[in-house]
Order: sequence, then C-alpha cells, then structure tokens
Amino acid sequence: MQSSKFISTLCLALISANVWAGTYTCKPITGTIQPLTPDPACKILQSKSSYFPDTIFYGVAGSCFSGQLQGQLGGNILVTGTSSSGFSVNNLGQLTGSTAIRLYAGAIELGRVYTKDVIFDAEGNTKELLTVVGGSKTFKGGYGNIELSGNTLYQTGSFTGTICTDD
Repeated sequence: MQSSKFISTLCLALISANVWAGTYTCKPITGTIQPLTPDPACKILQSKSSYFPDTIFYGVAGSCFSGQLQGQLGGNILVTGTSSSGFSVNNLGQLTGSTAIRLYAGAIELGRVYTKDVIFDAEGNTKELLTVVGGSKTFKGGYGNIELSGNTLYQTGSFTGTICTDD
C-alpha cells in the first residue's frame, strides 16, 4: 500500500512538473551583418566563464572580431546589434568559434544571445552555423540556430534562423 501511494505521488509530481514547465515561443530572425573588424581586446573572452567555460579561445591578434548587424526578429520587430566573436581550438580540424550578440529594438536592449559556431569553407562560399547556448534578458534560457552566409571577414553577410524563448 505504501509503495503504490509513493508511486502515485511521484507520478503526480512528475505530471505537475510538466504542466507547470514554461512554454517556448520560436521566432524567425533574418538580416545582414557588416564586414567584421578586428577586436584586439577580444571582448568575447568576457563571456567565457559564464557561457563558454569549456571553450579554448585563440585569444591572439587576428582571432577576435566585432561587427554590426541589422534585421528582423519575429518578422516584424526591427533589430540592430553588435557582435563579438573569437576563433576557438577544437582539435578536429574544423574551424570553430563563439559569438555574443547584443540585440536592440530601437533604443531598448532586448538582451544577448550566446552561440557556439562551426565555420565551413572559410576561403570560399562560407557558411557559419551558430547554435544558441545561452542568453540574457529576453533570450535567457533560450535556444535556437542561426545560419550565416558569406565570409564576413571581407564582405557583408546575411543570416537567417530561429530563436526560441521561454514565455
């Protein structure tokens, strides 16, 4: 009798936990990013302990960058922002990095999105896949993916993706 009462209580607790769990809303994000500029201070390192603790950054001249972006979030919110990124070491022969993106809607800061990035064909038809690993303010607890096209070290690039946030 005691064990069935325990199992019933446990099941009710698990079901209740799922009922009270937050729901997520996913929004498309699209836009452009201007050619990146070198970041000698390597600002991405400021986010290392909180969002990239397992990442080993090169952290030397020519491996950190900053940029300006603009686009739309959710199809109707005009956003602008800044990015800070750096190449990282992964020992797999694939070029990787991490990025912190601060987004604004007008003068209102929406928050930051933190991503881990994989870069393909860095010398040609560059594609970069950014996986959201954290966020702040509006994006806290969020997840999603963004694809960046174009070698933004030399030219304007475009991005498209989805960012999901807790309601």
